[in-house]
Amino acid sequence: MDYMPDVTVFAVGGTGESHTDDDRTHVSGLLCEVTDALDGRFTSRWVGYPASYGPVAAGGLSYRQSTEVGVRRLIEAIDGAAGLVMLIGYSQGCTVIREVLGKIATGEFRSGNVSAAGMISDPEQPAGAVLGCCGRGVAGEGAPLPGSIPVLWIAHPSDMICNASDDSYVRDIADLTRWMSFRMHRVWRARTWELLRHNSFQNAEKTRITPKQWRTDLQRLRIATIEILGYLPPRLTWHGVNIANSRGGRHVAYASEPLDASGLTGCQILAQWLQVRATFAPAPA
Repeated sequence: MDYMPDVTVFAVGGTGESHTDDDRTHVSGLLCEVTDALDGRFTSRWVGYPASYGPVAAGGLSYRQSTEVGVRRLIEAIDGAAGLVMLIGYSQGCTVIREVLGKIATGEFRSGNVSAAGMISDPEQPAGAVLGCCGRGVAGEGAPLPGSIPVLWIAHPSDMICNASDDSYVRDIADLTRWMSFRMHRVWRARTWELLRHNSFQNAEKTRITPKQWRTDLQRLRIATIEILGYLPPRLTWHGVNIANSRGGRHVAYASEPLDASGLTGCQILAQWLQVRATFAPAPA
């Protein structure tokens, strides 16, 4: 029997799960529920980066600037790895991985040892990538993907980060806040002005100032409210009053709740898929 090389899994966490000076190697956050379920063929490594969304997380860098740092650090990690490499990301971490895969697709980054990628709640999830998800990632289309690297998307239909409706108002929020940063507010203002001046919102072609559009917008507002409730926690507090939100917690449930009829969580499903890929993956080029 041929020797099966060890597989290095690089894990890139979501917003708030890492920070600028994060030099940890052990996997943290939601993705540790994936790596802890892997067998002895796998070595798992954490890729630290700002994981910031403007003032939402520590560091204050914009989402775009944060992911750019993540891309550089992930490429450095891949370059230093021997044998097969697999990539897993959660939320903003998926955007980092998508950018790296895009560079592989275009030839800007040449790496023959990346053999698979798993995405949990990808903000750039393509339409039709997950059964039961009728929308797509809230951030719109991501970088092109190399046909030689299989990708598995893990998503919950009520998680608007990966399954926002096609004309969701939440897309406008994502467009406006991509460069949001109080540390670099001039860049944010310039990028926002460019977005407004060119009307380059994802929903630009779906918005009109007409009575017919207004009727459509009422439905869009209703859907956006449902999508936001799915993102918010299951229990909210307002002026000291606890409010139950039965739709909530969808974005953080991939490690704790069954995702489908199998009874497995999203993290467990991804771990099983990685192990199958490791069994049948060819040796790195």
